[in-house]
Amino acid sequence: MSPVILPRMTLLSAVPTKVRSRGRKAKMVFGIAGAGALTVALGACASADQANAYTDSLNAVQLKINSVVSATASTEAFQAALTENLPAIQADIAQLKSAEGNLSSEAKAIATECTGDVTAIVSGLEAIGAAVQAKDNKAVTAARTTTNVEIESLKTCISNWNASNGAG
Repeated sequence: MSPVILPRMTLLSAVPTKVRSRGRKAKMVFGIAGAGALTVALGACASADQANAYTDSLNAVQLKINSVVSATASTEAFQAALTENLPAIQADIAQLKSAEGNLSSEAKAIATECTGDVTAIVSGLEAIGAAVQAKDNKAVTAARTTTNVEIESLKTCISNWNASNGAG
């Protein structure tokens, strides 16, 4: 996270007339300016923290999706990977949505798209799992095709996320 650079502040002129009044005004102006600067700094940190939290959750969910997708040795291996990872992926989706909260509008738009892709992938993986259990090869093929499209969409979204948040 890069440090927040605040604009340089200039002192008020100290004209001898109404020194006490100007002194109070100066204290008030500096107090308000200081509070505003602190708010901006904390807001920037909160936003950066949210972006980092979103990135961490996105990385975690990507690993779990890859674990399920790569389990192609057998239908049993796929089902086991799906059963093991699906609850964790659902929890990651909740974290993704939570981390979107304080993002800037541009980052939030990308994050919402990525979260939507993850949700669509989960639906696709569930469809593949149901088709595997039903031993419906045609449905497995259709669900895999749709899920692969969503996975490619997520890859693009992650690239956009990383580029806009300095990780790319």
